[in-house]
Amino acid sequence: MIIGIIQIGSSENKDENIRKALEFSEKAIEEGSELIVLPELFNFISAKGNKEDYLKNAETDNGITINNMLKLAKSYNVLIIAGSITEIENEKLYNTSYVLSSNGILGKYRKIHLFKYNNIDESKVFSPGKDPLVVDYNNKKIGVTICFDLRFPEIFRLETIMGAELIVNISAFLEETGRKHWIPLLKARAIENQIFLVAANQAPTNIRRYYGHSCIIDPWGKILCRASNKEEVIMQKIDFNKIKEVREKMPIIIKKELYKKIEEYLL
Repeated sequence: MIIGIIQIGSSENKDENIRKALEFSEKAIEEGSELIVLPELFNFISAKGNKEDYLKNAETDNGITINNMLKLAKSYNVLIIAGSITEIENEKLYNTSYVLSSNGILGKYRKIHLFKYNNIDESKVFSPGKDPLVVDYNNKKIGVTICFDLRFPEIFRLETIMGAELIVNISAFLEETGRKHWIPLLKARAIENQIFLVAANQAPTNIRRYYGHSCIIDPWGKILCRASNKEEVIMQKIDFNKIKEVREKMPIIIKKELYKKIEEYLL
């Protein structure tokens, strides 16, 4: 499978963000990408980060953003993990990632762990999701996570147990934390679950200093490709046989009886 990561810096200009996402995605597809991954909130980011801005730009499943990305997926018969957008349902806002194919919407994942750091508090805007997501595409299982989820190994282990061989992390990871934490966290999640980790991050903008450095990491923790901190497309072919190779070399036994004990302490 050839993966194309679209690293763009999104703004408050929704039309321009969508245009850029489509342009970069089509370029990656024409160069051979079979899976396209975009960053978090790729179609609109509020400079002030207030709920009113996101409410004005919220969409449903058949909104302009998903319709445009779905047309692209159908035109080229590829899989697109459409970063995330602000989804509205029953007057609640969600930070939602859509998985799109020529067959339509394969699934959607609502960000479970909402970011809080200094003056940023996503819980003032978004409601948290509840369920992990693993989709089956061409006999490959792909899990989806969003940004701050990266700091919670439980969701990655759960999606791995659900069969995920590749897990995507869609991000708007800040430069301040990214310099120290981005790569170590990504490597840890890939190594401990022996899966491919595909991370699509926002590039820096006038709104915020995002870290960029989108990358793909294999089940052994090797960085297969890595972007700079500029807007760009990076592509990498991966071989899913690497998962079997690593797991046979170093078997990690899932101790279900131990995981059951976790629930006892959370009650």
